[in-house]
Amino acid sequence: MDPRTARLDLAHDATAPRLARRFLATVLQGWGVDDDIVDRSQLLVSELVSNAVLHGTGPVELQVTETDANVGVYRVEVSNPGHGVPAMRRTSNEELSGRGLQLVDSLARNWGSNNVDGHTCVWFDVGAVLAS
Repeated sequence: MDPRTARLDLAHDATAPRLARRFLATVLQGWGVDDDIVDRSQLLVSELVSNAVLHGTGPVELQVTETDANVGVYRVEVSNPGHGVPAMRRTSNEELSGRGLQLVDSLARNWGSNNVDGHTCVWFDVGAVLAS
């Protein structure tokens, strides 16, 4: 059985994060995903799409895929034209921004990025809790 996938193209502007949150919530709720996972996913996708608009050079693509239906794991990918490689950075208490990837790192099951053919893709997995 093929995994469920949904995709949305977003303009490279300030409306993109809001539209991404709304789209992701609609998709995940339609798949019967737990509200906690939906809320966490919306927060994280907002961070990634905001970064794509701020640092990228063109339209943003959002894709969500159910990667493991047996345990309910979902991958959210945000990609856009650009050669940058996102990296977590240390921030002081006085800085107003720069904590997005720290948030992704602490709330996602897993995350990463890649750059292929002039497009940067940052992704995160949410879903089933890993055993400690």
